[in-house]
Amino acid sequence: MTSTSRTVQGPTGQLAVTDTGNGGLPIVFVHSNASRREQWAAQQAHLKQRSVSFDLRGMGDSGLDAQGRYGAEDMANDIHAVATALDLERFVLVGHSFGGYVAAEYARGWPERLAGLVIVDAAGTMPPLPPEQLQGFHEGTRPESYRAFMDAWFTPILQNAKPHTHESVMRWLHATPREVVVGALESMLTFNSDRVLERYKGPLHTLVVDAFIQPNAYHLLYPGTPHTVFSGVSHWLMMDAPERFNAALDAFLATLPPR
Repeated sequence: MTSTSRTVQGPTGQLAVTDTGNGGLPIVFVHSNASRREQWAAQQAHLKQRSVSFDLRGMGDSGLDAQGRYGAEDMANDIHAVATALDLERFVLVGHSFGGYVAAEYARGWPERLAGLVIVDAAGTMPPLPPEQLQGFHEGTRPESYRAFMDAWFTPILQNAKPHTHESVMRWLHATPREVVVGALESMLTFNSDRVLERYKGPLHTLVVDAFIQPNAYHLLYPGTPHTVFSGVSHWLMMDAPERFNAALDAFLATLPPR
């Protein structure tokens, strides 16, 4: 299988891309907050058709945004830049966690480009945080408390992680600039999935981890949403159980027209 690493010009700087396979209906993968495209390595190695992963602005090997725009709606423009640079006229979009919010915002902005949308362990509209929790969030993400706050934030969602998953995720977190991580988190607080589904009417599937299902999960907010439930894995299910994840992705792709 061919695999190429390159950079493309994004809206705010260079975006690092891994482009594998060829032919078929292309798949574009969007990683989670404080992560990088390597989290999709097992999926890209599995797929025979063309697949693309890339580092969102400010993460991994991609450049920072001089204006500090790191919200999901901002980063949806990164997807658009990658798809345009690689001549992907129509493709399947797979987004994990914060990347699921980014993918959803892309689906809202460019629904005609998508042959399918897969949301991986990311919820819909966030209920407003109580004032005391919001204050705690802002205090915790201050520079002097940020490292301990984020380590504590990641601890429960890494429950059941394989050792290589835990090590990689924490290394990526500590390598990502604070302002990037916090900007992404803040944008999640105002995300509105109703706006997305008003615009995007195409195929949708969600993959969720049983331990992290919240009342605002897509299949609970929107009854009838097709979904697959995983157990015994961390929030990074594609890394902990790649065979199961790949099988679920294959099953969804099999329901779509080939182009």
